[in-house]
Amino acid sequence: MTLGEVAELLSGALEGGDPALEIRGLSTIHEAQAGQIAFISNTKYIPALETTQASAVLVSPKVAEGRPADGPALVVLDDPYMGFALLLTHWSYEPRTVTGVDPQASVDPTATLGAAVNVGAGAYVGPGAVLGDRVDLYPGAFVGAGAQIGDDSVLGPNCVVHHGCRIGQRCAIYAGAVIGSDGFGFAPNLRTGLHQKIPQVGIVVIEDDVEIGANCTIDRAVLGETRVGEGTKLDNLVQVGHNATIGSGCFIVSQVGISGTTQIGDGVTIAGQAGVAGHIKVGDAAVIGAKAGVHNDIAPGARVIGSPAIDGGLAKRAMAVFPKLPELKRRVRAVERRLDALEPDA
Repeated sequence: MTLGEVAELLSGALEGGDPALEIRGLSTIHEAQAGQIAFISNTKYIPALETTQASAVLVSPKVAEGRPADGPALVVLDDPYMGFALLLTHWSYEPRTVTGVDPQASVDPTATLGAAVNVGAGAYVGPGAVLGDRVDLYPGAFVGAGAQIGDDSVLGPNCVVHHGCRIGQRCAIYAGAVIGSDGFGFAPNLRTGLHQKIPQVGIVVIEDDVEIGANCTIDRAVLGETRVGEGTKLDNLVQVGHNATIGSGCFIVSQVGISGTTQIGDGVTIAGQAGVAGHIKVGDAAVIGAKAGVHNDIAPGARVIGSPAIDGGLAKRAMAVFPKLPELKRRVRAVERRLDALEPDA
């Protein structure tokens, strides 16, 4: 692409560059070479404009204000990070090929397959399952009896969608993910001292445009549904318990655990290794920090960190005090000794 074509594609303003300049690749601001385009979305990287070898850089108007006179050409956008994502999507696009059902796949004769479906070697499609149009099952994928996979969805290698579960359109489920395994439901048997299995007879519903990372596990409901809302993105190694509900547009990072019957609102962000206890509600647009332990309801828009999770501002102030506790203890002890010396003998 030419630099002018890049600017036109992203609706950006070109500054200090030749529109006919050929762009042959994309890279980071520190690793880019001549002929490549990079981006800056964080102002702390502004000094890199003086050293980068990139021929052009996507920047915000604020970054563009401090551009060096002899620096690279700039394409000015309101959101250069999003611009880079769109450009990379455009650049890396490859037309989908249709190979059909591999001879080594197993498709039950009662299953329904839509148009232009691909089923890889070793994949399994169970009785009564329904695959929409342009669905891709990679080798080893499993679709259980009566499960439904929406149009344009992709199931990665060795991922599992158990019986009766429903996957929406344009979903991506990556390698090793398991959708609809039994929830962790047991009742204590007071007579035997053991735990009695509670049948998990519900399903999992994944709405449209959801991405589920590698080795995630989403448990089926005891009754009813475990549900993940439209456009939500799960990183690798996320666990969602039975009957949990996750709203639309959520962003859930690796190693998060969400217990059963928890309700997560729309637009919630949960950072890595956070744990959310069962039977609580997390309000819309809340942000839960890394390694937080959430034991109580979280209000809409709240930002919490720590374990137990508390307001982010309060938690940061408390964390700032923590390293000073030994010195504070020493000073308190010194004050106590001085006060004891001032007290008259009884």
